[in-house]
Amino acid sequence: MIHAIDMVFFSPTTLAIASSFFAAIAIILARTLLKDLKSRDILGINFFTMAAILLLLSPLFYFFNPTPLSIALLVLVAIIDTVANYFYFKTFEKLEASVAAPIVSLAPAFAFFFSWVFLGDVVSLRTYILAAAVIVAVIVLSSDKKGFTHIRFKEISPALISSLLFGLSAIPSKYLLNLSQTINAPTLYLFRAAMIALLALLFFRFTIKHITVNQYRIITIRSIFVIAQWVLLYYALTYANAGVVVTLGNITPAFVFILAILFLKEKITYKKITAAVLVLVLSFIM
Repeated sequence: MIHAIDMVFFSPTTLAIASSFFAAIAIILARTLLKDLKSRDILGINFFTMAAILLLLSPLFYFFNPTPLSIALLVLVAIIDTVANYFYFKTFEKLEASVAAPIVSLAPAFAFFFSWVFLGDVVSLRTYILAAAVIVAVIVLSSDKKGFTHIRFKEISPALISSLLFGLSAIPSKYLLNLSQTINAPTLYLFRAAMIALLALLFFRFTIKHITVNQYRIITIRSIFVIAQWVLLYYALTYANAGVVVTLGNITPAFVFILAILFLKEKITYKKITAAVLVLVLSFIM
């Protein structure tokens, strides 16, 4: 009985869905910060904070067996995710969430494609259909037709780039965690956060002088949720198909919608509540 419960609560599916829940909280906090800060400033200080938190906790989880290939893949993950995060923050800085979120939600489609190309990882037709249904439901939930009026490709290109890169990033991460077995999930995120912080410092030249004490507090709290999000996602990625994991890790709009109703008293519409329920039901089925 206990073993069965463990299989439910610690299955790749449950871990990926939990990851998306923590991501929803992180998104709400990011929106608060982006009202007054530039994306490059948040990118740098956010990852420095996460790296510092993980470094303090590292004696509890650290595992890494360095090889030339594993080191090269770590650097590749850091580079891809640095650029992806920059364009992610840039997306919400330039576009309304109703326009940005549906485009960012395309990351699972890219993950399925890259997983097939680079890892030869293929899932059943049923899983593809369920994943496609989840992606469509997420887009319906997070989109607003009015927001797309007069939007040009130049304005949505950061969201497309971010979506593609997050889908691509899952491939070297999956190889490190599962195929090479040279690193575990929290250690991978420790290195990822530290290297992204370093790359952000070198190439984006962010400044922290104008960040207030309250903003630092929000950044620190957000960092904890982002760490939880990615460590859970990496654990799920260790045992499941990259496309499936990224799909479940991107049902965040459903949780954002629920949290907004509970804490922000956001208006409920039949379209959104139907889409949110559909996203969650399909995710657990998949």
